[in-house]
Amino acid sequence: MNGRGIILKTGTKLFVIFLISGIVVTLSLSWIIEFYKYQKRLVPLDKVERLFDNAVRTIKETYPSEDREEIARKVLGEYYKYKSNRKKILPIDVFKVIQPALSVVNDQNFRLYPPTEPVYSVLPFTATVVDGRVIVSSSAVKDIIAGDEVLEINGRKISELIDLLLPYTSGENYSIREQQLSSLIQLIPELVDKKKDRIGIFYRQKEYNIKVMSDGAEKTVVVKTMTAMSYTRESVQFPALQTRRPFEFYKEGDIGVFKFGTFSLSGTIYNTYREFLTNTLVYNKDMKVVLLDLRGVASRDFTIFKELFEHFVDERTSVERWISIVNTAYNISVLNKYGVDFEKTTNELLRIKFFHTFEPREPVIKADVWILFDRYTSNAALDFIYTFKKLRKDRTIGEPTLMKINHTTEVDYKFDDSAKTSFMFPTAVISEDTQRDVVLEPDYEIELSTEERINYVKGIEDVMLNKALEIIKERTVKR
Repeated sequence: MNGRGIILKTGTKLFVIFLISGIVVTLSLSWIIEFYKYQKRLVPLDKVERLFDNAVRTIKETYPSEDREEIARKVLGEYYKYKSNRKKILPIDVFKVIQPALSVVNDQNFRLYPPTEPVYSVLPFTATVVDGRVIVSSSAVKDIIAGDEVLEINGRKISELIDLLLPYTSGENYSIREQQLSSLIQLIPELVDKKKDRIGIFYRQKEYNIKVMSDGAEKTVVVKTMTAMSYTRESVQFPALQTRRPFEFYKEGDIGVFKFGTFSLSGTIYNTYREFLTNTLVYNKDMKVVLLDLRGVASRDFTIFKELFEHFVDERTSVERWISIVNTAYNISVLNKYGVDFEKTTNELLRIKFFHTFEPREPVIKADVWILFDRYTSNAALDFIYTFKKLRKDRTIGEPTLMKINHTTEVDYKFDDSAKTSFMFPTAVISEDTQRDVVLEPDYEIELSTEERINYVKGIEDVMLNKALEIIKERTVKR
């Protein structure tokens, strides 16, 4: 072999060596980076314990119940069934360890929210649960469309999967807990099927067999998991079920209908809401009948309901109410809100009389106000409707609420940065002179079938609203 051939052969070997070395270094560096990112996500066991201890301390010191010591003991006993022996765990595992223990409190306002990380493996669709049936609300794949009903996932029936997910919810009964399942269905790969973690450079998709009912026919499709981040990006190209707007108004004959999707408003959104409300009232001052549709309203503050209703009162009006709060330094702001001057912690459960006072607010509309609510109405919305019923007789339509009248009226939140989760807990409850198990009953009850509820979710037909309008028209004519 001549010198030139030897040089070429040697050069080729060096090139191959450099190429392989480059690939190895690149892969190794990528793995090291991913390993570092994985380690950064892990939550040390002492922080997990601290988060749980904070929850137990909250029960003992601020939970508005005479039985809070007994409740704390139950939670502690349950925690040791799920407690992890690993030195560090992922945020989703923190949720899996702590939430089942908090679940025994049986209070929808005492729980951890599922942590949200963009790297989570999720099913390529979201869903809403209605009476134990799972309806797809949005999708990121063409073979499963919004409105399909999910029957099985990897051979497991929906009823079985719901049973597996219920410990990650909180509430007094199944129907209350069911509302929280919608945020958990998509996390089945993380909550139910997750195996030992692997550090990988590339995301590994997992196949799922999904049986759905679509257009009246059953079919089974194979889909792949995706990351939570990629789902957000991919799902925008497919139709989703329509959700309620934050606020809207329209007229149904002589009836002005305000529909609210949320009352959790702040900043510029709140300003937009006030502008919407004022303009609507100014241009419809001749309204004689108004229906406030408060179904599905999310709210933690009575104030926004108060401001809304003040447009429909023409004189100062007060309603007596009762509330219970633990007398502790942790509740100073809540105690002050209800007129209690805090002096020292006694840990006594106080029962305080207070008044909801409504002042006329411009523009004042002298209309006959009705309220429509459903079984999911809770917290501040339920409190407002109960107060409204004391002022306006025979003006509420809907169905009995799942939450009792003596319900949570003040809730607080704490965010844990290490576990990437929020902890919600009650600080005060309404304590009216009524039986503990009494729910809010409408003056005119509307019964809905499961199919009618599903049709409402799908946007096919709103039976409850249609029946409510018929009741109002009939009652208006009689007067």
